[in-house]
Amino acid sequence: MRATNAQLWSTLRSITGRYRQVLRFLIARLIYNDGLITVFAFGGIYAATTFGFSTEQAITFRIALNVAAGLGAFLFGYVDDRLGGQRTIILSLIGLVVFGVVAVTTYSVMWFWVAAPGAGLLAGPNQAASRSLLGRFVPEDRRNEFYGFFAISGKFTSSLGPDILGYVVQLTASQRWGLATVLMFFAAGLVLLLRVDEE
Repeated sequence: MRATNAQLWSTLRSITGRYRQVLRFLIARLIYNDGLITVFAFGGIYAATTFGFSTEQAITFRIALNVAAGLGAFLFGYVDDRLGGQRTIILSLIGLVVFGVVAVTTYSVMWFWVAAPGAGLLAGPNQAASRSLLGRFVPEDRRNEFYGFFAISGKFTSSLGPDILGYVVQLTASQRWGLATVLMFFAAGLVLLLRVDEE
């Protein structure tokens, strides 16, 4: 345990020193990833409470989100190879904001079924491109070390998005306003990501 903690502190010192672009990227990723965590955690609840989905429909909805995410990760792998990880993430975040706005504002079940799998389709490449972008930043002999920190750092703020959504729902008595908070995470992550110099 002591060796693990020492390794984490060593990685953190490297990130805040020599690898400043990694630090900027990780902060952006922590924020937009919270939005993704919230969507996958509460998307089914939102569908059930706002659009009256039955239990079977909610299960189908969750399956559709995950299938779309897997399909998106596969298809956008070519985009990542061609445009780079940062541009791929930027495109995915813009798309997530657009589909998020549709999901929050529509009263049509049909449009909700367009927006939700659309967001899932972009969630997969967002996560895949985030991992590939980190790999481009760090030397090959330190990748395991940095990917370990990448995985652990994602857990530090994982409850922030759901907590804020729950607070807003309590405050406004509206699931729509609660889900709208994920747009803030996507937009803020996008702004911070634009400050990262991939080159």
